[in-house]
Amino acid sequence: MSTSLVVSGRKVDSSEGRSADEQAAELIGFLGSRTSALDALKEAGKSVRVEVAGVAESGAGLSFSPDVLAGLAELGLPVAFTTFRASGEDEEDPLAWLG
Repeated sequence: MSTSLVVSGRKVDSSEGRSADEQAAELIGFLGSRTSALDALKEAGKSVRVEVAGVAESGAGLSFSPDVLAGLAELGLPVAFTTFRASGEDEEDPLAWLG
């Protein structure tokens, strides 16, 4: 599985060998050291959130460790998960991506 860390539309990191959990932990460290800047953005009325997006392929799974989930919660930012259907799936069956 290929994962990428993207901040404000700019790819920061990409690695074939690292899991989504490892990259989420890196993101927590990246954002955790910038809490005052994040607070300033929110006070200025800007939307700040963590968006996890990916393609749902047959048989694939995404999981985060309890430590990563706790770290995301400590950031105090909304977290959204978005999945996209893998190409070639049967459009009539909305659960086809589950494999």
